[in-house]
Amino acid sequence: MITRTRRTVAAVAATLALGAGGLLTAAVPATAAPKAPAALTCSHQLLTGSGGHKGAAITCKGSTFTGVIDCKKGDLVYRHFGNRAGSGGTSTVWCDLGAQVVFAGGTPS
Repeated sequence: MITRTRRTVAAVAATLALGAGGLLTAAVPATAAPKAPAALTCSHQLLTGSGGHKGAAITCKGSTFTGVIDCKKGDLVYRHFGNRAGSGGTSTVWCDLGAQVVFAGGTPS
């Protein structure tokens, strides 16, 4: 009788182990391949504000984007971001007073 009980317990344990292994396998999420950033085609127009600060109006086609400019004041070069815009829209970005725009473009967003 003890042998029969041990066999039953062993069979139940084996069944549970196999079932748990199957559940663990099913629980692993499939990983999707990373999406490549959309290619953008951008143009810009340099701007001068009423107070003399410099900026750029950036227009891009290909996907939604955020305008980006690099500004230079003395030896310091820093980056400012504009508003998010749809494909074909315009993002306007400004440097601080006394700085010049040294780069203008867009980044997919």
